[in-house]
Amino acid sequence: DLDNDTAFQQAVKTSHGRRPPITARVPGTAAARPLGTGFGPRVNLSSSMGRPMTGAVQDGAARPMTAVRAAGFTKAAFRGSPFDPLAQSRGPAPPLEAKNEDTPEEKIRQLEKKVNELIEESCIANSNGDLKQALEKAKEAGRKERVLVRQREQILSPENINLDLTYSVLLNLATQYSANEMYAEALNTYQVIVKNKMFSHAGRLKVNMANIYLKQKNYSKAIKFYRMALDQIPGAHKEMRIKIMQNIGVTFVKTGQYADAINSFEHIMSESPNLKAGFNLILCYFAVGDRDKMKKAFQKLISAPLGIDDDDKYISPSDDPHTNLLIEAIKNDSLHQLERERKALAEKYIMTAAKLIAPVIETSFDVGYDWCVEVVKTSQYVELANDLEINKAITFLKQKNFTQVYSVYCFQFFLCDLLI
Repeated sequence: DLDNDTAFQQAVKTSHGRRPPITARVPGTAAARPLGTGFGPRVNLSSSMGRPMTGAVQDGAARPMTAVRAAGFTKAAFRGSPFDPLAQSRGPAPPLEAKNEDTPEEKIRQLEKKVNELIEESCIANSNGDLKQALEKAKEAGRKERVLVRQREQILSPENINLDLTYSVLLNLATQYSANEMYAEALNTYQVIVKNKMFSHAGRLKVNMANIYLKQKNYSKAIKFYRMALDQIPGAHKEMRIKIMQNIGVTFVKTGQYADAINSFEHIMSESPNLKAGFNLILCYFAVGDRDKMKKAFQKLISAPLGIDDDDKYISPSDDPHTNLLIEAIKNDSLHQLERERKALAEKYIMTAAKLIAPVIETSFDVGYDWCVEVVKTSQYVELANDLEINKAITFLKQKNFTQVYSVYCFQFFLCDLLI
């Protein structure tokens, strides 16, 4: 009476009652094991859930194990063939189909590649100094690019034209014309680029056109195009705007418009001071004869940043052989050579400016030169003070003022004795 057996019903309802036997049993190979309790007769149970056990054989095929069925493994397949998950027994893959080069799209692609190669060859020839070859390559690239455009218009829609390639071809052609001093052809090519509304940043090329007008000594058009290019460049590109402003100032100097040139150089010295703009500002003030502004401009020139590090980094802080070898290596590298050239240029500007303004900023050359020397002594170019004193003595020697020469040299010798 199992239906009324409380202990048996509780066991059936628990997980213990649903647990299959430990060993799998093949139906029909052995007699059913009776299951009994102390409260009733023994009965036969095939399984707790009424389904065959994993690994049991039904209808001539073994029931697959659920854990590995998704991987595609079957026991029957393993018995009949070797294990080959990578399908290596099938042999090599069939060869790729040969690309059909007769299609219009492939012809366009090959022609576009050829145009890019010609532009690159033109640039390389220019860098090697072969300007004539560079121009020939640029012209050939232009011819092939026009053929490419026509083919694209016939096969594809006009929207698929490669504008970047067209821009590169025209810009390279204009550059090579300018390098070969064919300025009229270069200006015409630049005009084609600038007037094309599809080239969004073409307005900046007006700087190149202004440079050509400057070489032709057409200063009015050069200033006009420099200002037009300045309007096209956003304020974020500060360095480029400063360079254009400097070109505008130089062009004004060439035309004798010193007041306009002063405005340009003063703007540069207030925004991003540099040696060239400072020296040009001194020249403009000298041209108009403004003594006080010459002094202020000389002080701005002295304080203009060089953009180089201190020379202390080239001094070894210890006796470590590895560190010493590293310092010796960087003493003569290209970066240090550039720093030396920039420093030498700064000293040249300062020496030239001092010689220029010393006779006019004070009542006499002697007093004006002394003022320049004092300003230099309080700056980062303190070592130039002695050179200025020597130049002062040489100037007196040219003027046959031997008394002043003697006093200057005596001061220099006395200073040397103090240093020793």
